[in-house]
Amino acid sequence: MRLTFVFLFCVSFAFSQTNDSQLAYQYYQAAEYEKAIEIYENLSKGSNFSQYYTPYFQCLVLSDNLPKSKKLVQRMIRKNSYSLTMHVDLYMVCVKLEEEKNAQKTINKIYSELEKKQNQLVTVANTFVKYGFYQEALNCYQRIEQSKKGSNLNYNIQKAQLYQYLNKDALMVEEYLSYLQNNPSQKITIVNYLQRYLDNNGMDNTSNYNFVKNGLLKYSQKEKETHLFSELLIWIFMNHNEFNLAYLQAKALDIRLNEDGERLYDLSETFLDNDYFDLAIKCYKYIISKGNDSYYVIDAHINMLFALGKKEDADLNEIDELYQKTIEELGQNYSTILLLNNYAHFKAFSLNDLQSAQEILERSMNLSNISKSDLAECKLVYADVMLLSGNVWTSLLYYSQVEKDFKESPLGHEAKLRRSKISYYQGDFEWAQSQLDVLKSSTSKLISNDAMDLSLLITDNLNLDTSAVPMEIYARADLLFYQNRFEESITTLDSILTIYSGHTLVDEIYFRKFEIYTELKQTEKSVEMLETIVNHYSFDIFYDDALFNLANIYETELENIEKSSHYYEKILLECSGSIYISESRKKYRKIRGDDL
Repeated sequence: MRLTFVFLFCVSFAFSQTNDSQLAYQYYQAAEYEKAIEIYENLSKGSNFSQYYTPYFQCLVLSDNLPKSKKLVQRMIRKNSYSLTMHVDLYMVCVKLEEEKNAQKTINKIYSELEKKQNQLVTVANTFVKYGFYQEALNCYQRIEQSKKGSNLNYNIQKAQLYQYLNKDALMVEEYLSYLQNNPSQKITIVNYLQRYLDNNGMDNTSNYNFVKNGLLKYSQKEKETHLFSELLIWIFMNHNEFNLAYLQAKALDIRLNEDGERLYDLSETFLDNDYFDLAIKCYKYIISKGNDSYYVIDAHINMLFALGKKEDADLNEIDELYQKTIEELGQNYSTILLLNNYAHFKAFSLNDLQSAQEILERSMNLSNISKSDLAECKLVYADVMLLSGNVWTSLLYYSQVEKDFKESPLGHEAKLRRSKISYYQGDFEWAQSQLDVLKSSTSKLISNDAMDLSLLITDNLNLDTSAVPMEIYARADLLFYQNRFEESITTLDSILTIYSGHTLVDEIYFRKFEIYTELKQTEKSVEMLETIVNHYSFDIFYDDALFNLANIYETELENIEKSSHYYEKILLECSGSIYISESRKKYRKIRGDDL
């Protein structure tokens, strides 16, 4: 009976302690430290008080009861002298109590003991970090590395993160790159760390970029057998739109490693996407200079001619002759089908020679051994040429063939988009809208964006008005614009402004006229159209487009830096959700001289 009573008493006591510890922890989490301390004080009187040590200690420190927290940690150290994390707790308390001698004595003991207990290094350093003692944590790693036992160890990653806490960014980058030099297989890990640093929580930071760039330059100059850091230099230059530097670095690496031009070809794709045509052309010329044995030589010829045609100061007759010379040199066959296709497009859209374009495409589509996708590409351009010629039904026929043959691929989606545009040009807005709704979910971002833009144009300017006539006129003007019949397009657009002066299409009309005058190289009229939108239609969708284009024209064509800066600033101040924010910020800072 007595044994039963003792057993029940022990169970009851243990259950009571459990409830008390749970209640104390709830008080601790709720920041009701005095209530938690009262319970923990009773619980800690037993021999197993160590299980309550951490929350009890934190409660004492957070309630500024430092003398009592010091006694508690000293008691804990006497009970468990092996663990060094309690010594870090003691050091923190001594610092808070401004007991300099005790603090120094404690940290000296931690450093000396760590050499014997290296398995506790990371835990001890992390405890220092928890209290904000970053230099002390760094000292732990450095002392172990410098010791005989730790001479073969390195803690670059941990030290790099501590240097970042200490705002010693150059040293942080040095640690990451030193680690990478010794562990090249960890390239992705280090790139991720550096990318987070460069991203800087979404804030553009030139200093961060320069620290990484300078670090990579230093390490790349030491490379002899490897080329890891040289590749990373190309990566960082491309990430920060330093395209010329990326080109020079890639070219130097290609020469050094005697490669086939693949690096330059890959870069050129990005240059084309960002309208850096001169740099793209440099890449292609370099690849071509390597001779016909290069795997990329045909594609380099094709893309170089395409880039030449995209330049604003392009000599069209010279490009036409170069196309003919290149085709004569490379031949007309399945491997040069894209070259022929591009030439036909150039003939039609740049030289307005529709007959020649049609003949080139008809010959190309009859070449033997061309792939199904290459044939489809030719059909798309042929349909475009037919639409330019006003032969709408033939155009629809060829678009439909491609759509049918490539239903669930970008080619098929592109054909569907162009068919939808014809319906839009013809004023069949309902059918066009139904097709555009499908295309909004296209896997191709460009197709999806084009579909959304046209869909938005229709919904914004048709559903809000009882009459579809203004929209039908605008669609006809759009077709004339597509067909390069610019004067007729302007006349048609002006008729809407005259008859339907208050229509929601007005800002679209002025923006389309800006695009036409740009094609006609009439800069003053282009600026006039954009300023009309900025001054009178700031509430409409093309406001930020107008601001950005004005800023760009004043910067690059009219060389009026003051006005350019003014319009970039307006985007930053008034258009926080604009797609032009990032580019405008860079341009504005550059004009202001921040980068200097």
